Amino acid sequence: MKKTHPASSRSTAESMPAPRKPRSRKNQTTREAILEAAELTFAQKGYTGATVERISKQAKCYESLIYYHFGSKDKLFSLVLENAYRKLIEAEQALELDFEKPEAALRTIILFIWDYYQNHPELIILLNTENLHKGKHLKKIQSLNQLFSPAIEILQTTIDSGARKKIFRANIDVVNLYISIMSLGYFYVSNRYTLSAFLDKNLMAPEECSQWSEHIVDIVFKSVRK
Repeated sequence: MKKTHPASSRSTAESMPAPRKPRSRKNQTTREAILEAAELTFAQKGYTGATVERISKQAKCYESLIYYHFGSKDKLFSLVLENAYRKLIEAEQALELDFEKPEAALRTIILFIWDYYQNHPELIILLNTENLHKGKHLKKIQSLNQLFSPAIEILQTTIDSGARKKIFRANIDVVNLYISIMSLGYFYVSNRYTLSAFLDKNLMAPEECSQWSEHIVDIVFKSVRK
């Protein structure tokens, strides 16, 4: 049997090309870049104005890659909505809440949602766009109900703790409560320009936002206290 000289083996190893990065990782990076670009473009241009060409330019990729990863603009918008909701829910799950102090926990949840809407106006725009389409893209997301389950569970745990301590009422519909909390922030931010014009003041000024946040807290607490 012919023996291989060590130097020969070393030379062969040195001449071998470096291992390539897994294709799946590269595909995932491309997919995420397209999603981010699509979210920005849909928020800026609306559904009709956000063409695949514009999205591809924003993502700095070929149009064909968008069709490869998502199939169509319709499916892409559905996933943009799902991703936007997922980021909201994941951020809420990351809150540090002490359920033994239900009033403090509830206040934290309320202010988190209010702050999130202020800091993510693109979510408001995306939802307004989807409402114009009567929710047809959201209906295509099979896991949509599961997305909101953690947020509802957090609020339910908070209310249950308050009820046991005889601070909150025991017969509260937590889903309706969550809708109320979201609505009080959503409506304000969504209509900030028109309301500012009607009322002749800047509703997004820091002092106005601070007053509204306390107003939301006051309304919600009045609805849940015994």
